[in-house]
Amino acid sequence: MPITLDALLRYHSIDTCLQDYALGCTLDFLAERCTQDLIEKGENPHRDTVSKRTIQNDIKNLRGDKLGYNAPIVVKDGKYSYSEKTYSIGNVSLTNNDIINISAAVKMLKSYKGAVFFSGIESLVDRLERNANLNLYGKVQSIVAFEHFPESSGTDMIKPLMDAITKKEVINVTYLRFGLDQTAKNQPFHPYLLKEYHNRWYVLGMNNQYKEIQTFALDRIKKFEVLTDIQYDTQHKPDPDVYFKDTIGVTIFHNAKPVEIKLRFNQSKLPYIKSQPLHESQWVIEETEEYITIGLRLTLNFELQSLIMSFADEVEVLQPASLRSLIKKRINKASDSFNKERPI
Repeated sequence: MPITLDALLRYHSIDTCLQDYALGCTLDFLAERCTQDLIEKGENPHRDTVSKRTIQNDIKNLRGDKLGYNAPIVVKDGKYSYSEKTYSIGNVSLTNNDIINISAAVKMLKSYKGAVFFSGIESLVDRLERNANLNLYGKVQSIVAFEHFPESSGTDMIKPLMDAITKKEVINVTYLRFGLDQTAKNQPFHPYLLKEYHNRWYVLGMNNQYKEIQTFALDRIKKFEVLTDIQYDTQHKPDPDVYFKDTIGVTIFHNAKPVEIKLRFNQSKLPYIKSQPLHESQWVIEETEEYITIGLRLTLNFELQSLIMSFADEVEVLQPASLRSLIKKRINKASDSFNKERPI
């Protein structure tokens, strides 16, 4: 429904009157006020008087959901008022569909226990839902379910790191190295962005010493402090949509280039692979009744290996040879572990 400027001005005039006069307003009063406001704001002293029928239609539109207002307007003894004293169309910026979509999104975000920086969204939607006099938010919450992720360690670092990134601060990160040598290391670091992968959080930024992009897992960071004597570098900040375009996960080795990868899946995985691509670069090379061969263009990293290993005996790596050799070694190592006799 297109809204003319006159109609929009009338809606706000009616809204102001219903807020200012708790005992209600008659149609005649509302028509007079709308006429005055239109003349003043439209600078047209010869404007025709707004009719009571026009006001009745306006009230109908404000009460309805086509404009997303759902205004709680009631009438008693010929006087119109808001049944909710704090209501105003100025507080309503969302339609019913907006409330439904945001409610589902909040439900999804709540499944990440560690996503503490999303906590304010739910209270915001609650306020909007009350102001709009809608009951949709709660209904959606009760009928939509997402996978529930356990809380991961390191999430207490999310908010402080977000603040450092927003304020463009260089930080000194104390972190534990992977492997057997878990020695704490200090590293001046320019944080650029946070990234989540498989319910684990990472911070990506620039190593101050080598001027290279580096990624830290938040659960390995023990603490960090702001360094005021080093200027924050924005020159090396990557575009995340471009930086991670050819990568699964978060690990990108220095100067790594994407390569063509060929994987062959047996017939049981054919519908899955076609309906749920492993990556946006995926294309079908060959498809038969027994298997499907796909191509991918990706950088080689640990996350890619883990993804391939998750398909166990349902996939074969055809190329590159280096990736095929790595997966073969991991399969043989796993086979050796299962072939060992273990006490029950």
